[in-house]
Amino acid sequence: MNPALRRTGVIALLLLGALIVQATWVGFFHHDDYARIADSRTLNEEYSVPRGFIYAGDTVIAQSVETDGGTYGYKRDYPEGNYFGNITGFKSISYGASNLEYTENSLLNGTSSLLAFDDFMATILKERKIGGNVITTLDADLQRQAYDLLAESGVHGGAVVIEPQTGRILAQASYPGWNPTEVSSNNFDVAGPAWTAVNEDEDRPAVDRTRVDAYPPGSTFKTIVAAAYIEAGLGDADSMVPAGNSYQAPNTDHTITNSSNQCPNERYTLEEAFEMSCNTTFAKLCVEELSAEQIQDAAEAFGFGEEFSTPLNTTASITGDLSEDAFRAQACIGQQDVQETVLQNAMIAAAIANDGEVMAPQLISDLTDSEGKTVQKGGEDSLGDAVSKDTAEELRKIMEAVVENGTGKNAQISGYTVGGKTGTAEHSDSRDNVEPDHGWFHGWAMDDDGEPAVAVAVFLDSYGDGASSKAADISGDLMRTVLEGSGD
Repeated sequence: MNPALRRTGVIALLLLGALIVQATWVGFFHHDDYARIADSRTLNEEYSVPRGFIYAGDTVIAQSVETDGGTYGYKRDYPEGNYFGNITGFKSISYGASNLEYTENSLLNGTSSLLAFDDFMATILKERKIGGNVITTLDADLQRQAYDLLAESGVHGGAVVIEPQTGRILAQASYPGWNPTEVSSNNFDVAGPAWTAVNEDEDRPAVDRTRVDAYPPGSTFKTIVAAAYIEAGLGDADSMVPAGNSYQAPNTDHTITNSSNQCPNERYTLEEAFEMSCNTTFAKLCVEELSAEQIQDAAEAFGFGEEFSTPLNTTASITGDLSEDAFRAQACIGQQDVQETVLQNAMIAAAIANDGEVMAPQLISDLTDSEGKTVQKGGEDSLGDAVSKDTAEELRKIMEAVVENGTGKNAQISGYTVGGKTGTAEHSDSRDNVEPDHGWFHGWAMDDDGEPAVAVAVFLDSYGDGASSKAADISGDLMRTVLEGSGD
């Protein structure tokens, strides 16, 4: 081989070896440095243009505002504060994103395939495209009202209001709430302490009590028991059912009683027993007439066991173990291991108002581009029939009786047909630390034409005496607002 050519080849091999060593050194020992540079450049680009808006109707609940200088051109802001924090979540340079800021991130930051035309124009103009907007189904006034009513109750809680025929969520309020603006600050000296504060707060204001937490539903679970009983062909609203003021299930030494000895007779119609909320009736039905499978199937038909996405994820409601008589007796009055979310309880009421059809709960009305042109509409998806139309009609009869003559009178709305069920749920940390009772109400109202207009569920955590009456009162106010179209 020519000596000159040999020397050239050796030099080339040495240079190649040096390149490999350099690449290996960078990859193994300086990867984090280069990644930080890349991440920093990506963040600079992302925050150099406005992120899209999130709306409740035409009310802005999340927006980007210009900074006063510094590294990033825009920062995230939540002008409605605590009212919508459980819905919007946060978008933070330091801590990522949550809730709608997370689920709709690609649209909001402009990278979604739904914004293909914007992407094309941005490429032509050599600009970063502005994010699209999320328009929720929420009614801003109703959301504020729900939050304020929960706050006025003096306890933690949640409220959900739904359109029965569409599944559109009109309000989804969780109290206490939080304002994500400081956590979303571009300044870590602001974001860091805010992050620590919200995560160490014993009141857990960043937890959505309508969908993340689940609670014992108390007597509102009797709605599902009644549905199972009627759907199985065992009777209807006028059928006679067992009652009495005490009942001891087989193989247990625990006696189930009624809250105020209100059911002394041995038998009542189902409507009467439901109206008076006879614990003994529903415990006996679940032990002596309904099987564990029938109860479980009825609950699942309404949505128990499902983790709904609105697109915010919802914890699945559960019945717990129903295999033993003693378990079923307690479960069927909403105790034992039954755990239910506020959203699920609103869905049950909505389905009964809607002739038994369960509609998928949804928070998204429209997704738009930066100019407000709709690129995708929210759907109206049926999840099937929980019960037949005839069963739903019988359930409406017994729920109307609760509001007209029973424990749910506080939910009455003059001039409108309203049905519902109250619930009082015992709970405790231990045998020695019994907490005040939870309060529940779920129900529905028909409009002037007799069509299902609104369904609601309200939960009050550890309210104590009068808990279910207060929940019914709040529910009535919220349904009245929908029916009358006022924001008071």
